[in-house]
Amino acid sequence: MISIAHISDLHFGREVGQIRDGLLEELQAFAPTLVAVSGDLTQRASLPEFQAAADFLKQLQQPALVVPGNHDIPGWRVHARLLAPWRGWRLHFGDPHAVQAIRRPGLCAIGVNTARTWGWHWDWSRGRIHARQLADIEAELRHADEGALRVVVAHHPFLATESAAGRGIVGRSEMALRRLNGLADLMLGGHVHLGYSGLAGSLVVAQSGTSISGRLKGEPNGYNRIHADASSLRVEVMRWHGDGFAAHATRSYRRAGSGWVAAD
Repeated sequence: MISIAHISDLHFGREVGQIRDGLLEELQAFAPTLVAVSGDLTQRASLPEFQAAADFLKQLQQPALVVPGNHDIPGWRVHARLLAPWRGWRLHFGDPHAVQAIRRPGLCAIGVNTARTWGWHWDWSRGRIHARQLADIEAELRHADEGALRVVVAHHPFLATESAAGRGIVGRSEMALRRLNGLADLMLGGHVHLGYSGLAGSLVVAQSGTSISGRLKGEPNGYNRIHADASSLRVEVMRWHGDGFAAHATRSYRRAGSGWVAAD
């Protein structure tokens, strides 16, 4: 059985200490196969915030697949945003543009950067995915071991509920979903600070709420616990309840051919 702890939107600089410590204790006890961190590790992309995020992740005993979000680029510091947008990220987490891969028995997880320093629309927090990135993801997934759970981690959502629709789905999402259906099993994201899962075609998409920050968008802090084997996949949305996390909602899926269908 593969287990994944999916956390997101940590926003160090706006973290809540009690919730940060509670999440760390819970993840250490859970001991998942992988911790997936879907972006916005910092609030203002300052060096102290990146240091705090790196120190937090170093305390995990499990491998972590970490991708950047739009808050991991300087915001109103226009000079830094245009000339050195990835300085803090490179210092602590390496090349932000490289497609990452973590492979474990039964698991192939790919991380991709959908955050952009600028855009043609007024909201530069929105993300995009390039055809070149998709080609790299496809190549990595095709080299996954037979029967492995194939996971893609990004910051921006590829599937939005009605309550999250106003935040904007990642640019070129239709192309991405068309190309990844039947090749990937699960896509993980954040950005909207809401926890949910659903199907985009035959692909399971799960979004995590903000795991430890005070920047709530209509629901408590949370993260996702994911359990999967060759024929089944379960996403538990965990929520903070004052002194710990508890399961709020669970959705189950079963494999059908090369994809997934709802099992509940």
